[in-house]
Amino acid sequence: MAEFNRNNLNAVRLIAAFLVLYGHSFVFLGLREPLFLSWLPLGSLGVFIFFTISGYLISQSWQRDPHVIRFLQRRALRIFPGLAVCILLLVFVLGPALTTWSIRDYFQSAYTWGYFRNIALYISYYLPGVFEAARVPNAVNGSLWSLPVEFLMYLVVLIVGVIAGSRWVIAFFAIISAFISIGWAQVGEQVVIYGFDLRQVFICGTYFWIGAVIYLFDLKRYFSMSVVMMALVTLICFEPWIGILQVVAWGALPVAVLAFGLSYNRMLGWLTRTGDYSYGIYIYAFPIQQTVIYLLPEIKIGSYLMLCSSIVLSCAILSWHLVEKRAMKLKPKKMGLTR
Repeated sequence: MAEFNRNNLNAVRLIAAFLVLYGHSFVFLGLREPLFLSWLPLGSLGVFIFFTISGYLISQSWQRDPHVIRFLQRRALRIFPGLAVCILLLVFVLGPALTTWSIRDYFQSAYTWGYFRNIALYISYYLPGVFEAARVPNAVNGSLWSLPVEFLMYLVVLIVGVIAGSRWVIAFFAIISAFISIGWAQVGEQVVIYGFDLRQVFICGTYFWIGAVIYLFDLKRYFSMSVVMMALVTLICFEPWIGILQVVAWGALPVAVLAFGLSYNRMLGWLTRTGDYSYGIYIYAFPIQQTVIYLLPEIKIGSYLMLCSSIVLSCAILSWHLVEKRAMKLKPKKMGLTR
């Protein structure tokens, strides 16, 4: 897709992935995670950016080729090959290397083989004897929680596209999701269905649907760098009122993200010209960060960030060129559509 290559979206997703890595680093070291505008943890900000961009691009993908099988094939080839390789490495390499159990007991455990449910997006965090005494205990890859939520958004786009085919239905979804998320964000306990927290369908889903609305109503025609600055200033102005800021952010944050992401900067284009490493960074960061702090428990935050970022980026580059990029070549195409 030529349009996708002539914008900053790869760069913005790269930033979002590193925001998640950066925010989690403080948690792994037992420090307070930095906040965006004294409100939102940086890791959550990165996730919201991902969902915003995804809402825009997935809606675009369906509109350009509203074919059920091809749509599902594209979505599956983007998510599952890279995820499957990551899970295989965690079970057969990281797990045996770090488990406190005997290798025999590790491979005889139902938890070990149950970890493969992650490939089907039934999220499991535990591998026997791995990271049991960590600050974030028993969590081998805590970042995977967002994948079933996102894939559910894909399915809703598909169902709405087949049954209704109206952009107003998507706008209705955005409004309903926002209202529900206000209440559910305050719910202390998780509401778990198919291994994921149902609350996140609305908390993260609101940003997905706003991104979709921006595409479906062609709001990008109003975008400019001035709009980016106005959106950011609006967020800053409402910082003293966290409750209101949350509501304002549903509109201002996606506008800022997409107005900047859909513009083009040659330097950012050059930096991301070799591939989209954001997904690889996202799925590999958590286990690598856990491993580094496990092996180097006294490491300082600066060294920790540099070491983790280097290892994670290397894994993401390998994942892109050896797995993800090759899988994407199998995507069905229509009229030049590649995404």
